[in-house]
Amino acid sequence: MTPTPVEIVVATLTPQKEHNSNENNGADATAAAAAVAAAPSAATATTKSSDAGLDKVSLSAAEATQSAPSPPDIGSTRVGSDMLIMTPEQIAEAYEKTVQEEERKRAKAEERGWFFRKLNLRNAPTALRDRLLLIVGKILRFILHLDMHGGTTGNNTNFVGGLIDFLAGSLGGAAQVYVSQPLDTVKVKLQTFPEAYKGMLDCFVSTYRKDGIMRGLYAGSLPAVFANVAENSVLFAAYGGCQKFVTYVVDKELTSELTTTENACAGSLAACFSTLTLCPTELIKCKLQALREMKHFVEPTADIRTPWTLTRYIWRTEGIRGFYRGLGSTFVREMPGYFFFFGSYEGTRELLRSKDQTKDEIGPARTMIAGATGGVCLWTSTFPADVIKSRIQVKNLNEGMFTVGADIVKREGVLALYRGLLPSVLRTIPATATLFVVYEYTKKALHGTLSQ
Repeated sequence: MTPTPVEIVVATLTPQKEHNSNENNGADATAAAAAVAAAPSAATATTKSSDAGLDKVSLSAAEATQSAPSPPDIGSTRVGSDMLIMTPEQIAEAYEKTVQEEERKRAKAEERGWFFRKLNLRNAPTALRDRLLLIVGKILRFILHLDMHGGTTGNNTNFVGGLIDFLAGSLGGAAQVYVSQPLDTVKVKLQTFPEAYKGMLDCFVSTYRKDGIMRGLYAGSLPAVFANVAENSVLFAAYGGCQKFVTYVVDKELTSELTTTENACAGSLAACFSTLTLCPTELIKCKLQALREMKHFVEPTADIRTPWTLTRYIWRTEGIRGFYRGLGSTFVREMPGYFFFFGSYEGTRELLRSKDQTKDEIGPARTMIAGATGGVCLWTSTFPADVIKSRIQVKNLNEGMFTVGADIVKREGVLALYRGLLPSVLRTIPATATLFVVYEYTKKALHGTLSQ
């Protein structure tokens, strides 16, 4: 069938697709030449109307060719029919350049992120924790298999258990301070100088405005850390030992078989040991917290703004007895307080566990609830003794706790013995929840290192 003039012109102006084979190229070229040669004869054989149509079609085809977009640069990611004009070598070169460009972009991105990947900030806490556990685990396993008498009989299970309780209690005590210190400062100020503030909120805002966060609300943080670490490390280490003692007294085999009351008795006995370490450090803490209010009770030239200078001042003016001022009221507060503390904690854990669980398997959320319950019971049961202790320590009173307590009731009423209770309860809920969840899971992690 003979092609029309329109088909011939369109075929002539359309770019031909090149092939790899030389034979195909030659055939295509021959066909194109024949088509071009046949165009004049075919054009003369048509009518004038056909010539007019041919001119219009030719003109539109030429305009389309001129207005067509230029081919993309080699390496462009655009695709389409324009790529048909490229030779196979050009296509391969464009592909190679595109791959190289992508590799350069990837290399630049890796260079920008090298520093942060080197630090590994996202996984740094986990990595640090795992390394510390590895080191501590090796030390504990070494101690476990080392006989204190020179052999390797591995008869140190009780000692290692006590050491684990000591370390877990230390971490729990340190975490507790930074959660609860601002409200603890408010509590001490309200206990010792109730006439200076209208209430908890007024004391909090006034302390913040006058002294700021670190020198005001977090005043005494360093001795508080030492106090809590000393108290809780000794407390929990002694608690484990006292549980074993109570287990022996009541003729049971395992400490897990103890009732809530028996655990409470073990906690009360453990408080006897922790009080001896707590009293000096808590005295420093309380004095630093009420530093602005107690300026009338010290020498005008005395520099007691830091824990170290305050410690030297007490040692110079009062000696060793000055650090144990209020020891009797601290004993009265600690022993019954920790009876309710550990009793309510263990009892709440028992209530929150399901039938197929042990108390150690209730999870962190329920552990925190049990810890918060224990803290609330501790402070509500012993708060009057804590008020008396704070007055004796901060104001350097030499009277006994019963004399001071009677004087407070006489001058200020019975409710004065509960001044500062609200910030104490608000403080103890997150504080003791943090204390117990850190203690329990640190202990579980350290026991896990012994089996590695």
